[in-house]
Amino acid sequence: MKTRKEETIKVRGRNTRLYRGGGGPPLLFLHDTFCPLWLPIHQMLAEQHEVFVPLHPGCAGSEDGFGQFEKMEDVVFHYLDVCETIHLDHPVVAGGSFGGWIAAEWAMRYSDSLSKLILIDALGLRVDGAPAADILSLDPGAMRQTMFGNPTAAVAMETIPDTPKADDIVSTILARRVLARFGWQFPDNPRLGRYLYRVRVPTQIIWGERDGFVPIAHGQAYHEGINGSEFKTIPNAGHLPHIEAPESCAQAILKFLSKDSR
Repeated sequence: MKTRKEETIKVRGRNTRLYRGGGGPPLLFLHDTFCPLWLPIHQMLAEQHEVFVPLHPGCAGSEDGFGQFEKMEDVVFHYLDVCETIHLDHPVVAGGSFGGWIAAEWAMRYSDSLSKLILIDALGLRVDGAPAADILSLDPGAMRQTMFGNPTAAVAMETIPDTPKADDIVSTILARRVLARFGWQFPDNPRLGRYLYRVRVPTQIIWGERDGFVPIAHGQAYHEGINGSEFKTIPNAGHLPHIEAPESCAQAILKFLSKDSR
């Protein structure tokens, strides 16, 4: 398999940090705001796909451009520009958590620019009776309890440590700031569910069964709103199944991607 690379690209004049690796059909993975790195799941997906993981504006290694982002559509346009910059034509777009929200908004507007869509515990919907938790007010222990199926596991402690390692403090703060900006400015899109019918590419929705941050009712709402979508749950996983259960998550994704498009 090709070696994973890191590079900085210019996207409309802004520096954007990019991880890429593997070979095969392109897969653009929009990261969450808890672990914006090249992860084991990316390595697994790169066995069959060329995987691209650009870091969101404002995250460590990417230029802070969120002052120019007034609406989620501004972020979608940024990623359309990313695709043009690195010459991605109709990639699979996958996204976890906040990245899943971006992917959903993108597919709702510009389905014809994608080949397939994968949403992993995506934010973005407003579901009556099942609001997302306010995790930004929680201490690390309570956040792990909310976010992980097993909050005492090593991966939970590494992702949300009581005290970040010195080398990780800046990247952690910047990633949380990105989530906070959207969480406070527009924590969800009350109109998103209304227009999910406009997603017209094969779609897989993956959800951790123990997600205490974004209830599984949100996954079911995405499934019901996107015609012909596939809904897959990951047992014993919380909000970040791509981090907590990467093998199960990768196997589900690769199985879905191996199917013929409808």
